[in-house]
Amino acid sequence: MSFDIVDIVKSMDAGSVPLQLTLQCAPVIAGMKISNLLTISAKKLRDLSVILTQTDLSFRVIYPGKSRLVILVYREGELREYLNSYTVKDFISRCGYEYTDMSRIFPRFVRNYISYMNNKGNFPHELGLLLGYPIEDVEGFIKNNGKNYLHSGYWKVYKDADAKIRLFKDYEKVQTEMVRMLYEGLDITDIINNYSNIGHYGEEKTVQMICA
Repeated sequence: MSFDIVDIVKSMDAGSVPLQLTLQCAPVIAGMKISNLLTISAKKLRDLSVILTQTDLSFRVIYPGKSRLVILVYREGELREYLNSYTVKDFISRCGYEYTDMSRIFPRFVRNYISYMNNKGNFPHELGLLLGYPIEDVEGFIKNNGKNYLHSGYWKVYKDADAKIRLFKDYEKVQTEMVRMLYEGLDITDIINNYSNIGHYGEEKTVQMICA
């Protein structure tokens, strides 16, 4: 995030759901990524629901903390398709899941994640797949115990570092773009829906959004 955007963020309500959505979930809003994690105050859940029910983004609480919630914000069709790919299905089965359908994965994953967050279980590596990480990086993370990575950005990279570094820069670019839009008074639901109507993020789409 550039210094001018940092200054803009400092002038905004840090706890607002629209701002946190743009800061934490810009890649999924832009259609560049299948899902993102969102951490917000438990008191803000209703605000999030009001916003996202007006869009094509889905969400699920995966850790119901007393004061803070961890939420998976995702594009359901894309996530379902990713989880149904052969290599991902094989990995999911090796994690002990009998089913690879998203609706059956979620309940068990949430139990595993809550157990981990409460220091009662191991880290559920299937989270990387629910976040749409490349499977070679998920497997590399497991094999190397989170060490020996080529680059650390939105996730730890174990293959094709140059391409993923460029991708991470695109994530940051769209995050900056969305924060500016929000600061200039655009409604968060309009931002989300405009990106969804345009399709996946690109230079031409950026121009359309700015001119809308």
